[in-house]
Amino acid sequence: MSVLVIGAGFAGLSAATALAARGYPIRVIDAAEAVGGKAQAIDAGGARVDLGPTILADLEPLRRLFAASRSPLEQAVSLVRLDPALVATFAGGAILPLHADPGALAHALGALGPAARDDWDRMLALGARAARLSAHYYARGDVGGPGGLLRFVLGGHARLDDIVPFIRRRSLAGLLDAHVRTPELRRFLGHCARFLGLDADRAPAVALVIPHLFATTGIWYPLGGTATLARAVRDLAVKHGAEIETGTAVARLELAGHRVTAAITADGRRIPADACIAAVDAHTSARWLAGDAVPPRDAPTYAARVAWWVVEGGPRRAIHHAFHFASEHEHPVYLAVPTVTDPTLAPAGTSVIYGLVHGRPGAPADQAFADDVRTRLVRAVAWPTGRVLAHGVAGGGESCYGGAIDPGLFAGFRPSQRVPGVANLLRAGGSVFPGPGLANVIRSGLRAADLVCAGACS
Repeated sequence: MSVLVIGAGFAGLSAATALAARGYPIRVIDAAEAVGGKAQAIDAGGARVDLGPTILADLEPLRRLFAASRSPLEQAVSLVRLDPALVATFAGGAILPLHADPGALAHALGALGPAARDDWDRMLALGARAARLSAHYYARGDVGGPGGLLRFVLGGHARLDDIVPFIRRRSLAGLLDAHVRTPELRRFLGHCARFLGLDADRAPAVALVIPHLFATTGIWYPLGGTATLARAVRDLAVKHGAEIETGTAVARLELAGHRVTAAITADGRRIPADACIAAVDAHTSARWLAGDAVPPRDAPTYAARVAWWVVEGGPRRAIHHAFHFASEHEHPVYLAVPTVTDPTLAPAGTSVIYGLVHGRPGAPADQAFADDVRTRLVRAVAWPTGRVLAHGVAGGGESCYGGAIDPGLFAGFRPSQRVPGVANLLRAGGSVFPGPGLANVIRSGLRAADLVCAGACS
């Protein structure tokens, strides 16, 4: 059975690699000229600058992908655990470095106030429950109807006391208000809803699994950047026989009865397939099917705008990964300075500065935006003193997190990756599998591959 994968981001590449390693004939097509989806990079000012995701949390699906492909992950890419995993700075001067060492972390928490350590311990306990529920979901499959819900509740290792806190407090904000007294911790933990493109009052409470992962499994950086990691997965897929074609846009899917028979490209070519995985935004794939395969999108999630610079010197605080919180009414700045960990990314004595701010889709990533981010980084003591060698902006046009989901336990677990009414079409990617960044995108591709192997597309 030949499988066509549309989309060469991490979801599509993961599905293609897993299936090719099992002997399936695989063809991958993507409209972009380079693989990686949102994980793109450019060369500027003598430096290599990532424009998309910059770190990884939760390496389990990536390790599973390479193990299933009989290739050691460490031979393909070098991963560095950041310590501190991140540093959060707050208005008024408070700082929280998320150290791996428990003693150092306890000391940092103590500086936030007398309740902070107990608040953190409660977060870890609740986060462990969220992690068990998430693992249970990953193992059990779709929660897309009464049968799926029953299997989720009764099967596996989830316990009733794991479920109750996330039913009682539907939103992440509600959960934090009930259990966390320290304002800085509520702000930091609530900000992790942005990994779903949401504010904390709109995100399901089970999203607490994201900061729990940061605190327990750490945050990792692939040397060379995430675009380098995407190319490593591409090479793995090709090694197992997958054919990858970039610069090929899909205009529509050809159907016969309730099955996809081919993709019709924008230049009129017909690419046949026995099964198809659409590793693109779910609403893009819906347009290929006359728009009736998914419900209308609710309120859009946040878009991410990025400003980047190659600058002489380095920040006064040598921090790879930081969140800078200012007023309650201002979106935090996410900062990455990858040259702190990987100085080979830029010429000696220079730094790559990456600043990301969330906002409504369509807000321009322009010079005014870049100037504002730079001003805020200067204020946060995160700006080098030397001259700028290169700079630019990216993103902002559309959400990179898919459609919005609602508060509530099962809202956090997306409906089926299967497409109603189309027997041999599966979805993959962040728009159908939200969660901690690249980890869940890769999981979605692996699950799509498993569904193909289980006969879901037969």
